Amino acid sequence: MDDRHDVVIVGGGHNGLIAGTYLSKAGKRVLVVEQAAMAGGLSQSDHVIPEAPDHMINTGTAELIHIRASPVMQELDLRSHGWKTVETDPTYAWLDPDGGSIAVFRDPRRTAEDIARYSKADARAYLEFIELIDGLMQFAGAMGKADPGVRTAANYLDLAKVAIRNRALKTKLQLISTAPADQLAAEWFEHPATQALLLGIVAGAGPFDTDGNGIAYALFGLLHRVGVSKAVGGMRMFADALVSAYAASGGDLMLNAEVAEIVIRDGAARGVRLKDGRTIEAGVVIATCDPITAARLATPGGLNRVTQTRLEYAPAHRANVGPSLINVASSRPFRLKRHRRDDGVDLNQTVGLIGTADELRQALVQARRGLVPTVPVFSVSPMTNWDPSMAPDGQGVVYIYLPVFPVDVNSGWDTSKAPAAQAIITRAAEYYDGFDGELGRWFETCPDREARTGLTKGCVTHVDFGAQRTGAKRPAFGLGGPEPLAPGFFLGGAGIHPGGGVSGGPGRLVSKRVLDYLA
Repeated sequence: MDDRHDVVIVGGGHNGLIAGTYLSKAGKRVLVVEQAAMAGGLSQSDHVIPEAPDHMINTGTAELIHIRASPVMQELDLRSHGWKTVETDPTYAWLDPDGGSIAVFRDPRRTAEDIARYSKADARAYLEFIELIDGLMQFAGAMGKADPGVRTAANYLDLAKVAIRNRALKTKLQLISTAPADQLAAEWFEHPATQALLLGIVAGAGPFDTDGNGIAYALFGLLHRVGVSKAVGGMRMFADALVSAYAASGGDLMLNAEVAEIVIRDGAARGVRLKDGRTIEAGVVIATCDPITAARLATPGGLNRVTQTRLEYAPAHRANVGPSLINVASSRPFRLKRHRRDDGVDLNQTVGLIGTADELRQALVQARRGLVPTVPVFSVSPMTNWDPSMAPDGQGVVYIYLPVFPVDVNSGWDTSKAPAAQAIITRAAEYYDGFDGELGRWFETCPDREARTGLTKGCVTHVDFGAQRTGAKRPAFGLGGPEPLAPGFFLGGAGIHPGGGVSGGPGRLVSKRVLDYLA
């Protein structure tokens, strides 16, 4: 391997691999350096429970949604590199403690019919709401045709066409881009069950009481437009497909290689210095790590003071609320105890949402204060119900996602972690059989994630989600355009547009920026 490359990419997560593949296909000599033993970042899975060595565990995300709406999969021909998924419909279901449910189907009308079992008024409102979300998606689509930091005449024309087409929704669209998601749920829907469904899904985007968080409802547009896939064999399949595509493009990959410094000398990026002392020269460096880490890695004084400060102040779990994750391996399958329906719909292949609207709100207040929620709220994905290959025959793996959970706790995680996990699993066991066969568990809080991956505060979106941190304002005002942070130094992870989630959008965007820079 030559120590001189056109581009060095810091981080072998999905955005780093995607950016590298585009750049290699364009004829650039690219090296991705990854500190872990496997590429994939948070899109990865492994056998991490010692007591259950044959159970595959997703150690980051567990679903593929955003990338289904992205051109990345087609442009990089990922299906030829081992891409294999399974789809479910319905995708999510709010589980009423009393045994009822509201399921989210690909068809919004069928979803509205499910809501009607609780409130006919909410069912009508849901279809109007989805029409509004469709308008929001149209704006996002028009904006996504170009770099968010550059507006061309053609792009302005596209936006104008969308604005004219949705002129009757102007006021409501303005509200959804500025209001908290919780406020919108309360304004639009009267029944607590409907509110719980909406908040339970958008909670994954961050605190739902924050101004501008309402744009997280765009996720409902994706659920109805493209649906949800689960990676067969765990998310390692996705990582392996990306590694294969990257290798086929001619790119180089270096594992177990931790970067100590992004070298900026004489006013421009010159490459990276590894912790083992090796230096890799390159005219372009792409940092797919979070902005705060990127600023820390840059040569002291290499960035101007304004840029350095804005990167350091990029909010990462500023409200002390972030997602934690528990995986449980069991000798038994995971099946719902009492949420059986009379319409033939099997909810065992949905992501089950557990928590009422008031419980979600209470959990958010407590997490902000550094308290473990007294009533845990979470989603349950019984992975082996749609992919039995993740465990031995007749056994199970469940993925429990805690979107409303404290980053730091006042009492310290050393004493709080075990009882918190037990409370969560105890509540999940009220809804699902299979927990009594537990073989072992893997519980990762935000500080655990930071220690394992180096991600600042364990923030999976790198920068907190919201309307004030989107497009050209992501990661910060003045830093979201195509210009490098310093000549040859670019961000390329979830800290740039379009943000978090497995979309590949940041990797694709930064590859275009770099190609324009090198042209």
